Amino acid sequence: MVKKRQAVRGVRQVRENRLGSVMKNTSRLLSVFWRPRLLAVFILLTGVVVVYEEINIKDVLPIASVKIEGEFNYLDKNLLQNKALPVVEGGFFSVDLEAVRNELINLPWVEDVSVRRLWPDQLLVRVIEKQPVVYWGDESLLSSKGELFVPEKILDINMPHLEGPEGQHKTMLKELARMQAWLLETGLQIQKMKLDARRSWSLQMSSGLKLRLGRKQMHERLQRFALVYKNNLQSENREIMHIDMRYTNGFAVAWKEA
Repeated sequence: MVKKRQAVRGVRQVRENRLGSVMKNTSRLLSVFWRPRLLAVFILLTGVVVVYEEINIKDVLPIASVKIEGEFNYLDKNLLQNKALPVVEGGFFSVDLEAVRNELINLPWVEDVSVRRLWPDQLLVRVIEKQPVVYWGDESLLSSKGELFVPEKILDINMPHLEGPEGQHKTMLKELARMQAWLLETGLQIQKMKLDARRSWSLQMSSGLKLRLGRKQMHERLQRFALVYKNNLQSENREIMHIDMRYTNGFAVAWKEA
């Protein structure tokens, strides 16, 4: 039994020696096999580094054109291109998209801008134009989002005119929408809304009719006016100059002279 165990150990030892010898030979072969390839990879990487140092990444695929997209009533595509082009520096991969956007986003009529690359040498610039809804004062406009802006010149657009203290433009825009809704059944259109320094409200309709609402209870007074005008005043043959609603239990009407 002892001799049998010794024989088994002897066989195992021979196998382990053979396996070790095979591993050493394989390692030598792999070393010989990979050495030229490692050398080639090293040479290739060195070449890439040298070429990278010689080539300016800004000169790779220079931007050849800028394409402007959007629906414009007040903006000019040529103007937008002329503004964007001086900021376009570098190549396709290095051009600063944010710099191009910033150059355009500050233009008065521009609401939003997005810039992206178009392979291989173009920039696509999408511009959203502001939609004016009312005049504010003598020089400014209000957009549909309530943003106050001053255009290069005031255009002749048929829109309501708001006039009020600084910083009250959003409040007055909301009031315009609310008050116009209450006047819907009268057929009257608000052409001008004014809030003076004493916080007194007054309206002027497109027909020329002026309405004084005062500082207090202007909503109740406007609703009362709408009811009276629809039921009584609208059918009058005489033309109204102004109506003063600042009375507790009534109102005063001034008629235009025939």
